[in-house]
Amino acid sequence: MTENYLYILAQTIRNNWYQPALTDFYLTEDGKAQDITRGNHYTYGEMYAEIVRVADLMTNLGLRKGDHIAICGANSAHWVIAYLAIAKMQGVSVTIMHSLQPDEIAQLVDFSDAKALFADKDIWEEELKEQSLPLIQNVIALEDWNVLFGEKQIINHKSKIINGECEFGVAEPDALAMICFTSGSSGGARGVMLSYRNINNNAKNITDGYPDDDITHFLSVLPMAHVYGLMTEIIAQLLMGEHIYILVSYLTIDTLYRSIQINRPYALRLIPILLSKLIETYHDSLNLLHSTCKQIYIGGALFDTVLEQNLLAENVPISIGYGQTETGPLISYSICATYKAGTCGKIVEGMTCHIAPNGEILVKGENVMLGYYKDPEATAAKIDKDGWLHTGDKGHLDEDGYLYVEGRLEQDIIVLPNGENIRPDNIESLINALPEVSESIVFARDGKLVARVVVPSSLPFREESEVGSLRRMILRQVNPQLPLFSQLYDVEITDQPLARTEKQTLKRYLYK
Repeated sequence: MTENYLYILAQTIRNNWYQPALTDFYLTEDGKAQDITRGNHYTYGEMYAEIVRVADLMTNLGLRKGDHIAICGANSAHWVIAYLAIAKMQGVSVTIMHSLQPDEIAQLVDFSDAKALFADKDIWEEELKEQSLPLIQNVIALEDWNVLFGEKQIINHKSKIINGECEFGVAEPDALAMICFTSGSSGGARGVMLSYRNINNNAKNITDGYPDDDITHFLSVLPMAHVYGLMTEIIAQLLMGEHIYILVSYLTIDTLYRSIQINRPYALRLIPILLSKLIETYHDSLNLLHSTCKQIYIGGALFDTVLEQNLLAENVPISIGYGQTETGPLISYSICATYKAGTCGKIVEGMTCHIAPNGEILVKGENVMLGYYKDPEATAAKIDKDGWLHTGDKGHLDEDGYLYVEGRLEQDIIVLPNGENIRPDNIESLINALPEVSESIVFARDGKLVARVVVPSSLPFREESEVGSLRRMILRQVNPQLPLFSQLYDVEITDQPLARTEKQTLKRYLYK
């Protein structure tokens, strides 16, 4: 059985007591340097002392083992400390994206039965204070651990820590460790229940894939509230005793580029769309990545073949992973040394993969979630009676055991009244290739195909005649490339970005 990650973390903290662990990484307004006067910095020993302090605070507030405790804030060292403090007292972390609308955050907090909430002060004061949160007994500020709401106002509590002293309570492997919410394209976010077994096996597979030398420091840019960012950028790096720089400045292509320039991390974790936009925006970014990073880890969405070939041609060291929130997140993984173009790596240790007759990727094993919180019907639909998790993705395994992911199954298929099945992404790729187009989405309305097309706000399409000309141009360019049954009936022009999940997946359910 895989060793509990908290036991390994305790060993790592003891062995790296005076070494740097967490640093909040800000950029100055000119984007050219780090503002060292802002944010927090912790060695491993200082981090543990703060974890104990926060765990004791929660205990003094009446929170106990097994209680659900939500975290909703921007990426920061204190977000990490709050998560590990909840783990230390064997509570259940409920991780919620702070970028959601206030009513959405409140609904998830209430749905998860959280008794307490860690939140940024401005999120509480400006967004959540007036929301209905009937079960919340205390709200704790991530900035300074002050109690913003609750009967017990315990401030500046400190615990005495002996140098080198570190211990975490180790729960049973199948005990509930955290609830994180899916952000899929079909709507209806569900609470994924992950066990310690899930986290332990993910952590082992991620850390086993790292090189034994040249590990210096890591730049964390992905949302910690999503399991991909939390597992791969935070937990795995801490288990290896690394120094994690956490990008606290708002993530844009510009701040990402500047952060890589300044921080020069030995490795990066990115989703494909971030990497693609980085390369499109900064022509020297390939050289920057090649000269800086030992490995670029790609996951969170399908990897574009053209982008992949461009990176390989420039000898950028890339690795690949595939998974879902429901597997915490790993299903397959491949490091640079074993990378095979066009694949998503091999099935990770502790997991088994089976390809169903319809081509669907099915998996079972130590990474598969306990289920969806308070939703047994959805759980039964996702995990069958034999324990196979249905990914909803189509793919195949080659003779060497590498997994090829070919896209979604029927969920993203448009079925027209005449019975024709349409792949909207095929049409969208034709539209997106036009130089005037930023992005697009194709959907059915009254049985006919319609495209909503986003153009840059800088383009001078303001008058109705100009919009009409662009609309006609798109139809003339795209429809001749399509079979008659899948041609567009209409095109809507906008300069407003399309709604996407945190993983940049289109929220198709919003368009009709």
